[in-house]
Amino acid sequence: MVQSCFNEEYRPQFHFTPENNWMNDPNGLVYHDGVYHMFYQYNPNGNTWGYMSWGHAISTDLVQWKHLPIALECEVDSNGNVMEMFFSGSAVVDVNNTSGLAVSIGKDRNGKDIFSQPMVAIYTSTYPTAHTASNGHVIRQGQQSQSIAFSNDNGLTWTKYNGNPIIPSPPPDYADQYNQFRDPFVFWHTPTLKWIMVLTLAMKQIILIYSSNNLKDWTLESQFGPYNARFGEWECPSLFPLYVDDNTAAEKWIILIGINPGGVIAGSGTQSIIGSFDGKTFVADPSDVYDPAKVPCGSTVFQDFEATSSTFEDLGWTGTGDFVGSGPRKASTVNGGKVKGYLGNGIMTTYLFGNIGTGTIASPKFTISKDYISFLIAGGYYPYNPATAGTPEDKQVSITLVVDGKVVHSQTGTNTETLVWRSWNVAGWIGQEAYLIITDVNTGPSAHLHIDEIVFSDIPKDEANWNDFGPDYYAAATYNGLPTSERTVIGWMNNWAYANSIPTSTWRSAMSIPRKLALKTIDNKVRLVQQPVSSLSTLYTSSLYSRNFSVLECGETKVNVPAPYNTRMKVALKFTRGAGIKFGVILCSNASNTQETVIGYDFLGQNIFVDRFKSGNSSFVDSEQNAFPGYFIATMPTKSTDVIELNILLDWSSVEVFDGKGQVAITSQIFPLDHGAADVKLFSEGGSTRSVSVSILGINSIWK
Repeated sequence: MVQSCFNEEYRPQFHFTPENNWMNDPNGLVYHDGVYHMFYQYNPNGNTWGYMSWGHAISTDLVQWKHLPIALECEVDSNGNVMEMFFSGSAVVDVNNTSGLAVSIGKDRNGKDIFSQPMVAIYTSTYPTAHTASNGHVIRQGQQSQSIAFSNDNGLTWTKYNGNPIIPSPPPDYADQYNQFRDPFVFWHTPTLKWIMVLTLAMKQIILIYSSNNLKDWTLESQFGPYNARFGEWECPSLFPLYVDDNTAAEKWIILIGINPGGVIAGSGTQSIIGSFDGKTFVADPSDVYDPAKVPCGSTVFQDFEATSSTFEDLGWTGTGDFVGSGPRKASTVNGGKVKGYLGNGIMTTYLFGNIGTGTIASPKFTISKDYISFLIAGGYYPYNPATAGTPEDKQVSITLVVDGKVVHSQTGTNTETLVWRSWNVAGWIGQEAYLIITDVNTGPSAHLHIDEIVFSDIPKDEANWNDFGPDYYAAATYNGLPTSERTVIGWMNNWAYANSIPTSTWRSAMSIPRKLALKTIDNKVRLVQQPVSSLSTLYTSSLYSRNFSVLECGETKVNVPAPYNTRMKVALKFTRGAGIKFGVILCSNASNTQETVIGYDFLGQNIFVDRFKSGNSSFVDSEQNAFPGYFIATMPTKSTDVIELNILLDWSSVEVFDGKGQVAITSQIFPLDHGAADVKLFSEGGSTRSVSVSILGINSIWK
């Protein structure tokens, strides 16, 4: 194996990466005897997905990591056939030896045996080749089953349990899902003195809940789902308690669920649902569940597209190009009937002439009178890019909101045929005239858009509680072995839409910064919040830049940050709205502004945003689809007097953005091409910003 020097191009300097080769989901996160163990999906044979095994690393602080030998390695027979791969799962320490897997490690002063505390990994065995196992189990090709392995030397060496698989197949009602049955998360439930397992029927969007006395024999207790973001594949679930507002008498339970495809951007995403758990059944809080068939209370329907016998011109809309004379269509007839999630029968679609129709469809003008515009959307991911819109390079397939001749909001599809709700905050334009325009100037794969049920309301139409509003946070897993008040999560910092292609070598993929989770009451609603673990501060340098501006005037203000810290740093911003419309920071910029990553707050759109349209290399994705560039937002309403706080972590190939309360996170990979150009600039757009406080700290490498 080629050994890494950890200074390759794009190698993260304070995020975990494998020494070499491919990595995806974090697995088996467990804290024991002062050590944080992190296992992870790993390919020992290359830097794309395959030969899935469990890599292993340890840390005493969640910051500095030591790589250990592979824990569980893909099994291949003498003919080269892959017999078993080790998919995602969890790990526990069986302190009471309920499993009977402990061994004697010595004698006490009375001559009695002292037993180990076995570490037990619970994982999905995936069998690409049909065979009969040595213990007599008949294995079907593609079967996914749950298995265990154990270690009596704190995770250094592992033994597979000879009774595997411990759960060979899904319940009889789902017998046909034997190849989509995976990702067990296991924990000890003290009130019932049992082990609890949650795992997914991935294609059914269902979580199964099992219990056990011994980690070997399991009883199905209940199932949960589908709820909220109920499409794509559900993967990598976890279930855990947290205290509300640090009150140990006010406990709630949270389910985390990975979704792919169909995340908040396109491809991969992670949602959470808050509720209660009694040892058998998880019940979601009614306030945390969103019915896709219900529009917000008090909504005004602007267009429902039910008039399938009419043209858009009949409805007051205007078509150009191939959409002149077209109109709403019956959803059941579009794209071979693949469209799902529509309300009523009709939808607006640009799927014409076998997906090659191009042009625009513009709505009649209207006066914005409510705070939100919401709509259902599906289709391909081809975002509106202001730098290329209207040029020969324009590839967009989007719906945009135009106010005073300017695009102020845009939304593209999520690479699915399932309509999902999206909402725009438009409170900043109340009383102004606007119109919507659907643009499809692309004939590439899935280059079409479906729109349904456009409504105006004073509250948004929630679809899911997204844990991260960026494109690169998936398969989030939490640590066993920590107190409830110290619940810590790590996510895979990548996206299946392009994960195998990102321009890194000799490794591929990184983990997010470990984040501490909590439940906080914000605006009368209990919310899951997160912040980077406090131990990250051990990497911070002394202040590189600190300044307060009573007023930061319109324009850009360059900040001098010395190398190498201009490519790895923490930027903390506090500010209040002035006369401007946007404020933030430009990172990794060159003199010509052809390379930059822009992060800030949009006062009119009421959102935190990350703009990576010009962040650097995106040539690794399909030129027609261009699934990497984008403008990512997280709505966070504020009042004119509110102090807004953003904390930004910049590494060699990523940014992670958190608001001050931890209710919003945006994680995004970036791949700057011009490494010598790493200017830092503050900007205030459209006017001044008040009470600006800026603090920049360097972040030292964990690999030195």
